[in-house]
This record gives sequence, C-alpha cells and structure tokens, in this order.
Amino acid sequence: MSFQWSLQPMIKWMHCIGVYLESPGKNNSSGFRLFVTAYGFILFFVNILSNGMMAAKFLQGFENISHQTTSSVLWNAVVSQTNYILVTIGCQLSLISGAVSTWPGMIHILREMEKERYFAVKDFHHFRRIYLSGLGFLIAVILAILGIAVTIIMSTQNLTKVDKLFQICFTFLLIFVFSGGALFSCFGWMVASMLTILAERVVEQSNSNCSDWEKMFVRWRHLYLKISRLVDKMNECYGFLLLFLITSSFVVTINSSFIIMRDVNDEGIDYNCVIHSFFLIIQFSHFAVLAYVPHRIRESAIYLSKQLRELKIGNEARQNKVNFFILDVLNSLPQITALGLFDVNLRLAPTIVGTTLTYLVILCQLHYSAK
Repeated sequence: MSFQWSLQPMIKWMHCIGVYLESPGKNNSSGFRLFVTAYGFILFFVNILSNGMMAAKFLQGFENISHQTTSSVLWNAVVSQTNYILVTIGCQLSLISGAVSTWPGMIHILREMEKERYFAVKDFHHFRRIYLSGLGFLIAVILAILGIAVTIIMSTQNLTKVDKLFQICFTFLLIFVFSGGALFSCFGWMVASMLTILAERVVEQSNSNCSDWEKMFVRWRHLYLKISRLVDKMNECYGFLLLFLITSSFVVTINSSFIIMRDVNDEGIDYNCVIHSFFLIIQFSHFAVLAYVPHRIRESAIYLSKQLRELKIGNEARQNKVNFFILDVLNSLPQITALGLFDVNLRLAPTIVGTTLTYLVILCQLHYSAK
C-alpha cells in the first residue's frame, strides 16, 4: 500500500478533466503528461469560448429586457453572470497552475513520509476511502446538476437545438468548480487524518514501554513537521482556488436567495423557486465542506497537543522535551487561508448568513420600491 494507491481515484478523475496531477509513484510518463496537458488547454479554450459566447448572448438579452424589470433584478443578473464566468475560468486556471507549480512539492513530502514508513496499511486504506467518498459525492452532485439543467433546457420551447446543446455545455463547466472543491477537501481531510493518526500513535507508543524513547520522540516531531509543511504547500496550491470558491459561494447565496424571495412574494412557490432552492442547498453544502475541512485540520492539531499533555513521563529531561513539543504545536497550529486575504474556517458560516440577509433586505427594498 502507498500514497499512489490511496490518491489514485482523484488523480485519475483530474486527468479526465484535463488537469495533470503528478502521482506519488514512479509511473509518471512524460508522453501521458504532455497528452493530458494539451487536452487541458483545449478544455480551457472551450471554457473561455463558451463563457464569451454566453456573455454575448446575455448582453443581447439584457438590452431587450432592461425596460421590462427593475434595476435590482437586472444588476442581480449581471453579478450572477459575471460570477459564473469568473469562477468557472478561475477554478480551471487555478487547478492547472497549481498542478504545475506547487502540487509536485506536496507529492515530494508524501514520498518522504512513505520512505520513512510513517503510516501502516490500514492508514492507506483510510486515505483511499477519503478519496473514493469525495469522488462519489462529486459525481453525484455533478449528475444531479446536469440532470436538472438538461431537463429545464430541453423543456424550453423558444430555444433551437444548437442553443440547447450550448446551454448544456455551459452548465457542464461547473465540473471544474466542484472538482476543485473536492480535490481540496479530500487532501485536507487526509492531512487532518494524519494528525489524528499521529495523536493516536503518541498514546499507543508511550504505553508500550519502548526501549529507544529518543528515537520514537524524534519520529513524532519529524512527522508533525512534515504535516505542517504539507499544510503550507496546501495554502500555496489552493490559495487562488479557495478565493474563487468562497467568494463565489457568497455571490450565489445572495443571488439565489433574492430570486427565491422575489418568486415567493410575486408568484408563490413554483417550479423555478424549487430549482433555485435546490441549487442554493448544493452551493451552501459545498461551502460548508470547504469551511469545515480547515477547521478539522486545526482541531486535529489541538487534539494532538492534548494527547501529548496527558503523557506521564517520569524523566524530567524527557518531560521538558515533550512540553516544548506541545508549545511548538500550539504556536504553529495549521491555518488555511484564501491567498492570505482571509482565513477559511467555520467562522465564515455566520458571515455568509449575515451578508446574505443584509444584501437580501437591500435588494428587496430596491425591487419593490421600483415596482
């Protein structure tokens, strides 16, 4: 068992969407890498072309309906369309650039861990289950979104077959958004599990009366330092991606909430309201996972410090070393940020709720005062 085996499901998926992630194993073919990279650039060009065509169509329709509705509805539509373009292009670009620039550094750390034999077979099984679960959830969400979108588009009467196909392809671009979120979440969950495994190992090995205590303690410290380096690399690799994902979550939540509120007040609960409610639930769930993973990493590090604090060591010199290790852990608790602009954690949840309510009140006031 190895990290190659554990990460394989998500790595294969990323290859399918044109993002070449280097494998922890040694079977990284330069020819296959070139093929996936070229395929990824083709998809990126298709992404830009689709967004450009959709923006042109939106501007044409904007001129036709600008005199038929309120300014708040119009600007809400403009912000929503702009957000969709930025997040689909931005997420794909972040995945491609991160795969080239910082992902190899993360894989190098995993290879070092594997070489030092820090993890057992059951740990690699656990890591693989994380990636399989993430991939399964990702595919389920994408199929649900595409299924609903296809149903809506195909039932629309005033669209040609070409326009319907184009609308379906445009919706398909969300695959880069949710794939980026799944990759970050799975990798972050694995890092949190590493810290939990280290904490459990501290308890097990301290109760086993190990003859070479110094060597055991050094391995604890080295593993924690490598995990800390892995978190730093995660910040470098996923900073731009998280910035796009989190800000997009705020925009989509505000936009969908306003549409639902307007439809409920004007026409009651109808089909359009149910669809937007469904997308709002998916978006908020996606945001909640993104915010929870960094929280779990931090809590796992705190759990490690608690396990170290509970150790009963008779030797004063050894106890001092453990105390210094506890201080190191508490003073360097892992933190995930969106490009250093803001911390990504569960504290964003009340922020997004408060921001949504504030803008919802403003938009509703503007909408009904104009009517």
